[in-house]
Amino acid sequence: MSAIMRTAFAAACLSTTIALPAAARDCSNMTGQWTTNLGATVSFDRVDAKTGMITGRYFSASMPDRAFPLTGFVNANGREEDTDRERHYAPAVSFAVSFEEFGGITSWTGICLMNGDLPQIETEDLIIAPMADYDWSHVIDNHDSLKAK
Repeated sequence: MSAIMRTAFAAACLSTTIALPAAARDCSNMTGQWTTNLGATVSFDRVDAKTGMITGRYFSASMPDRAFPLTGFVNANGREEDTDRERHYAPAVSFAVSFEEFGGITSWTGICLMNGDLPQIETEDLIIAPMADYDWSHVIDNHDSLKAK
């Protein structure tokens, strides 16, 4: 590749902006941006209405310009209309992120709840690290609250 072509390619790459969807506004459509407890951005770019499959990207607070692939599911089934008593309903959500060349995978599983006027996803997550000081320290469990941006 010539020096002119490399310069043009680099300029095109640097001028590319990452488009993120707007924030989710309720638990019935979780497409949009979410913020984790640690300041990372989770972007549910698409939620298939039929299957509940989520595709998106994860942007860590330490590398906000680097997108890691995200996939998962939301299952909004199971809502019962109960006339005898009031029961609480919250859609189930589960997704995972591959940190590609770093070797780690993190998975989040939880429920979506309304917190005032905005949805919030409460999760338990497992952080898997390929390198650790001890056999037992490859898996870290954590609680995370994802808030709609």
